[in-house]
Amino acid sequence: MCQRNFLGGKLAHTDGRLVENYIGGDLRAFTEIVERHRARLLWVARKYGHNEDDAQDILQEALFKASCNLHTWRHESSLSTWLHRLVMNSGWDFRNHRRQFEVPTLDDDSLPHDINPHLAVDPIGERDRMLQLEETLACLRPDQRTALWLIDVEGYSVSHVAEQEGVQPGTIKSRRSRAREALREQLLAEYPPVAGG
Repeated sequence: MCQRNFLGGKLAHTDGRLVENYIGGDLRAFTEIVERHRARLLWVARKYGHNEDDAQDILQEALFKASCNLHTWRHESSLSTWLHRLVMNSGWDFRNHRRQFEVPTLDDDSLPHDINPHLAVDPIGERDRMLQLEETLACLRPDQRTALWLIDVEGYSVSHVAEQEGVQPGTIKSRRSRAREALREQLLAEYPPVAGG
């Protein structure tokens, strides 16, 4: 099969055909979908896990969800975007679920040890702030979180995200702005500015 690009052309056309074949009972079609998109999806999953095993778990969970829900995919966005979103959601679920069961310890050998402890500003405080940021991001509406994440973290342009989401660039700008404001309000409530500083 000819593959032109991930955003359209023949790949998008053949993705649609593979989805139809899978829904029709051809299990090999899903295997081909996975083979086409696995590298990119694993790259996304690595951003949510602490190691390669975590990334593989996140990807496996997302692909399981995809196999069960492929009939719900609408052709409004590319299959690649739909799968990307499933991996992101599985990554958020993984982080939130893991935090409930992990108890951080000070003598965890898997954490890198700082050679010069005087260079560390406040590792425990920084970790608390990062956990708060993750919790706040998880509370955002999915469309706002997606806009913020894809533009501010992954570096996609507003126009690219708008095209992938099937909306106008102004909608993406608005979602991103609302997400930033919600983050700002939540973080200011948790960490008020120091007076005189």
